[in-house]
Amino acid sequence: MNIAKKNNHLLDTILAIRSSIGDVLSDDELTRLLRTTLLSEAGFSFLSFCRGLVTLTVPEQDLTSWYPEQGWIAPAKEKVARAIAEKYELSIYEPLDKATNVWHPVEPPKVAHHHIEMSDRCQTVIVAHPRYLKVRVLGRNERYRYD
Repeated sequence: MNIAKKNNHLLDTILAIRSSIGDVLSDDELTRLLRTTLLSEAGFSFLSFCRGLVTLTVPEQDLTSWYPEQGWIAPAKEKVARAIAEKYELSIYEPLDKATNVWHPVEPPKVAHHHIEMSDRCQTVIVAHPRYLKVRVLGRNERYRYD
């Protein structure tokens, strides 16, 4: 895994390793291989690779900086997300976190929180949540190729 040491950017490192081994490994096998390299950058760490999306753990977050009392996204976080979405020509959404509880399905959460999703016309490109981050690194649509 010398490739991981040559590159400083986490997503670039993941793509370089995947490129160096080809398409023979399944997403699960690639995830297991990548976990052995202890990939991290700026408090973000590799968690999994699935269907062209890399899921990362995020640094510890203060939930009060994410959510006002109503459960929607805080204006400061929304402002950052809108700037990123504008830069990459993405649409931004704030869907509801659907935390289902199989033991008590009739009891809804006391506060319904939301997360941020950014997408192009065809697919989700980024999902930002205070507990994880998902970024599309492979795939294509009619305008962009993500690798």
